[in-house]
Amino acid sequence: MRQILAMMRKEFKQIFRDRSMVAIIFLIPVIQLFILANAITLDVMHIKLLVADLDNSRVSREMIQAFSHTKRFDIVGMTRNLDGIRRDFRSWRAQMVLIIPPKFGRNLERRLNPRIQFDVDGVDGNTAGVALGYARGILTQFGETILQNPGWRASLQGVHLISMEERMWYNPELNSSQFIIPGIVVVLLTLLPMMLSSMSLVKEKETGTLEQLIVTPMKKYELILGKLIPFLILSYVELTLVMVIAIFFFHIAMNGSYFLLGELSFVYLFTTLGLGIFISTVTSSQQQAMFLSWFISIFIILMSGFFIPIENMPDVLQKLTYLNPMRYFMYIVRDIFQKGSGLKYLLQDAIPMTAYGVFVLSVSVLKFRKRVE
Repeated sequence: MRQILAMMRKEFKQIFRDRSMVAIIFLIPVIQLFILANAITLDVMHIKLLVADLDNSRVSREMIQAFSHTKRFDIVGMTRNLDGIRRDFRSWRAQMVLIIPPKFGRNLERRLNPRIQFDVDGVDGNTAGVALGYARGILTQFGETILQNPGWRASLQGVHLISMEERMWYNPELNSSQFIIPGIVVVLLTLLPMMLSSMSLVKEKETGTLEQLIVTPMKKYELILGKLIPFLILSYVELTLVMVIAIFFFHIAMNGSYFLLGELSFVYLFTTLGLGIFISTVTSSQQQAMFLSWFISIFIILMSGFFIPIENMPDVLQKLTYLNPMRYFMYIVRDIFQKGSGLKYLLQDAIPMTAYGVFVLSVSVLKFRKRVE
């Protein structure tokens, strides 16, 4: 134990002696959180909407006004030339066109179920689908507003409407930040610990101090623990820092247990730090360690469900994600933040993540050699 503590003191001194390292540990994650939290969003805003009002009735004007009173759509112009829609799409003037046919208001009064048409630029399928969903929501609300008007209520009397009640669990306001920012926390707890720990032993090789460690009576696991624990402590400081910013600055709801999150973060951090140590055993320079860490990080982030839902991936890739520890921790953090899930519901992810961590640490210890190659 005394030898591990001595190794930890040496590691802390080495870290805090380097100002750039301190900035990387404490400042860079904060900057990344602010940038990513504002840059990455699933919300689709300011969709360019072109309106072709061929009716020009009171109800058509009220409908257009309903679209203009939301940040989801920006009305970029009015047109009566339907042949120019293709040109508007190609020039990126419009992403969506609302076409209100002639006699729309009159047919509505006569209960003839008039239809309106949306033409959508489908180059970005996700944006197109979301835009149509927003439009349906606005039209539903517009229909309810019409029925509240005494004049329209009289003309539409006898028309049977199906009412639908929606209940949105865990994220009632559909705030994408509530989903994205916990994922960013996972990314930060993956990138920094793995890169720093991967460069730790390699730096000892390059500076020649590894030769001094060789002649010490320390065992392999003591040397590795002495290297890992300082980064583990600093990673907890980083976790606390980004949590405070996420909750108090971005107003992200934390519905679960802080203690449970801390416990499972401990397991995950040992996994990522163990991966870093493993990388350091197969590389001979800091540049190689940095490149390999970044190369691995790209794949585990893309296959963690952070950007792309795992369910949307091909079957082969879905099976490969079971080898990705970040997949399990991504589910855990989001469930704790949003659903307030307890350990009972997280075991299906916590158990394989723990097994992965034990395996990685064991391989790192076995592969490490207290000798200079």
